[in-house]
Amino acid sequence: MKLTNVNFLAKANAKINKNEKGIKIVSALLVISITLISAFSITVTKAVNEYKEDYRARTLEVDPWLSKLDDNVIESIKNTEHVVDIFPLEGIRNDSFSVTQTSNQEFQNRIDDKGDTHIYIWSLLGDEKRSVIAGKTLDESPVLSCVVPSDFYPFEVEDQNKKPDYIDGEGLIGETITVKAYNDDLIQDYNMGGDFVSTSTLNLPAIEYKLKVVGTYYLSPTETGYYDSIYISEETATKILDDALTKGGYSKDNKTTVGKWWSDLSLRTHYVVVDDFENIESVYNALTDMNVCCADDSELGIQDSIVNASNIFSFASVFLIISTVLLSVIMIIQSTANALSLRKSDIGLLKAIGYKNSQIFACLYCEQLRVTFTGFAVGTIISIIVTAVSNFFFANRNFIDRLYIINWGTFGILLAISFLIVTVVPLICQLIALRKLNKIQPKDAMNE
Repeated sequence: MKLTNVNFLAKANAKINKNEKGIKIVSALLVISITLISAFSITVTKAVNEYKEDYRARTLEVDPWLSKLDDNVIESIKNTEHVVDIFPLEGIRNDSFSVTQTSNQEFQNRIDDKGDTHIYIWSLLGDEKRSVIAGKTLDESPVLSCVVPSDFYPFEVEDQNKKPDYIDGEGLIGETITVKAYNDDLIQDYNMGGDFVSTSTLNLPAIEYKLKVVGTYYLSPTETGYYDSIYISEETATKILDDALTKGGYSKDNKTTVGKWWSDLSLRTHYVVVDDFENIESVYNALTDMNVCCADDSELGIQDSIVNASNIFSFASVFLIISTVLLSVIMIIQSTANALSLRKSDIGLLKAIGYKNSQIFACLYCEQLRVTFTGFAVGTIISIIVTAVSNFFFANRNFIDRLYIINWGTFGILLAISFLIVTVVPLICQLIALRKLNKIQPKDAMNE
């Protein structure tokens, strides 16, 4: 049988198929579920997983407010289930700075135009690493180096619902930025170990530092507000605090209170690294039971709405895909069974004039494909339009909303999967009904 004849019979039979409209709707829903809903689910889940894998999302701050963090306490913390390690804070960790000058002319022009700048300088801690997408890491760089986010914005965000005009972090590699503690004070809290009453604050003088930008890191959208954060090494962080103490006239020997705090690491803030974000609460409970003053949340926060959205999209995509696939299978099997029952005489006639079972099978399969492909086309158009509009909308929103931007490569893979499903499901249904097709004989053409 020629392909044109197969197509002609399939087209004619598809028009009289009672389940045609239902199969088209289910096929369209199937495509939308797999491409649109699943794409959103994958996009948000990926962002949430990136957040959970961040070193800061697995790090709890502990302080010597209740008692010294001596060797015995440190050893007890290390032996706590799910604790990977604990590190003392030897320099600054996360402090506010201003950018006063830069060697990059475009950046400098924006500083001159906007005036006030504000950044957070994070130091690496212990075995913490910060991978880069361009340039060098801090491990490969000398003291007074830094890495900046891929989308950098050290200014006040005027409209929280609108995408700021980010500075390209990669374009700053090789340049220098001069930083100084915000409001001309480097504020440090310290405690001599024992109770909250003995906690004091050091208002240290600000010193200008020229930091060389050696790399840029990928900024995950789940990191709310961190488009203004740069990273320095632990050595640089220690130098900044050491220099500030010296300029402030504080002695660093054991004869003064500040000197004792400086030389005794048991009086410093420590950071506990947990093996998995999900175990943060468990470790917090264990440390508080040990009478250790511990922050009740990790260093890096995330919006609850993002986690909720990830869970909702994941559940919706799985539920809709399973539901629509099952519904498609049921409707196509029913459609195939009806076709064999109602067209028994037609099929018998085709066999009587010489058509083989394989040729009739091809006609019936092609008939189902015409219906499912129509639904596939409708679902594809809807998914592409919604995705394009959604991407355009979120691309012009603030950074946290940009995590909802769907990658077109991911969308294409999911579209290919949905195409495969709408192709294979009818084939499977036809194969299930093949035995019934084989039983129809040429004599059945005279039975109706």
